[in-house]
Amino acid sequence: MSPVGFCDLNVYVVLKILDYCDESDIENLYFTCSKLQDIIEHSIYYRRSLDLIMTGHKGNSANCKRSFTRYSYRERIKMNENWINGRYRELVLFHHRKWYPSKVLLESDLFYMSHAGAIRVHKRTRNEAVDRRYLCELSSLEESDISHFTKKGNTIFAGRVCGSCFIYEDNYLTEQRLHGIKEYLTCVDFIDSTFITSTDKTTKLWSKSIELGLINFELVKDFKEPYKCLRISESGDKIACGMYTDFGRRALREIDIETGTKRIFDSNTLSIYDLRYKDENTILTANFDTTFRMFDRRTNRDEIIWMDPYDASFYCLEYDGLYGVVCGMKHFCRVNLYDIRVPRKFMQMYFPALRRSQGSPVYSVTCDSRYLFVVTDHNLRVLDFKADWATVRDYRNIFVNI
Repeated sequence: MSPVGFCDLNVYVVLKILDYCDESDIENLYFTCSKLQDIIEHSIYYRRSLDLIMTGHKGNSANCKRSFTRYSYRERIKMNENWINGRYRELVLFHHRKWYPSKVLLESDLFYMSHAGAIRVHKRTRNEAVDRRYLCELSSLEESDISHFTKKGNTIFAGRVCGSCFIYEDNYLTEQRLHGIKEYLTCVDFIDSTFITSTDKTTKLWSKSIELGLINFELVKDFKEPYKCLRISESGDKIACGMYTDFGRRALREIDIETGTKRIFDSNTLSIYDLRYKDENTILTANFDTTFRMFDRRTNRDEIIWMDPYDASFYCLEYDGLYGVVCGMKHFCRVNLYDIRVPRKFMQMYFPALRRSQGSPVYSVTCDSRYLFVVTDHNLRVLDFKADWATVRDYRNIFVNI
């Protein structure tokens, strides 16, 4: 009878043996042969990486969809450790001398960044976060700065500070003036043929139609109230809105698209700079009053409130689709990482090197499983967390007395 090797055992027996191994043993066995690597990858690392913040893959999370590369489960665990420990390499891209608060949007194969009056589209590659040369530039004869833009499907909708907007679809750009020239446009969003724009004076709901090959925007309703940020839900039936200033401290609102009725939520905050729908009943808000909040529509209350340890305002946020949220802060190009399962505690803080952008706020932030993109006064910072050799910058216990 020939001897039975370890790799000749069935998967169940191998897993029972691996239960007695510590982390270093499993790590060493992972590289011994392809069979053990496959067993450990899909039976052990798969479960461990399922619900991780920033790198988790449960339900094909938003960060997975934004990632250029499909990472192994082991790579996801390693990158998650780097996110938590603050281990990353930093890149500085697209430096510009003139101050400008760019907006960024990330897809798996393309990266969009507004610059002055245009949106630049960059390809993504396997070895770099984005290609330094832009693939194309979306612009028109209007030279006013772009204040906000969004993309869904193959359609891009952007608003300019002068109140003009443009829509780009089917390789054709159409520019129309939707607000007065003296209005400062703050935010835009759309779903299907429903478009919403807001300025420092008012907010308008539009319906897009196409006649004789020309795009036309018909005004549906003027809400006579300005918002700093807004977001249409995935179902397309409501709009979450954040006011720049509400002295009654009820800055979070919601508009029903079908009826046009407005609901004032009981969220005790003066001003909201950015927000996201986590799901149909939960809204994540970045607030002026140094808080990041998770609001539940069903209970009409802030279920969890996170305070910034340095008492800085939250300027922007991005959600990974599972449990992780990154928030851009008011000072020092700083970004905070939160796990929404862990109340009243940040998981890590990232301080990009100051260089010329001393004290710069983070104007826009986005991420995938590997990269964090941070917009500052004069450039774009990219933090790469797939760098096991990089220096650790751990600020989790910065306020603990030694």
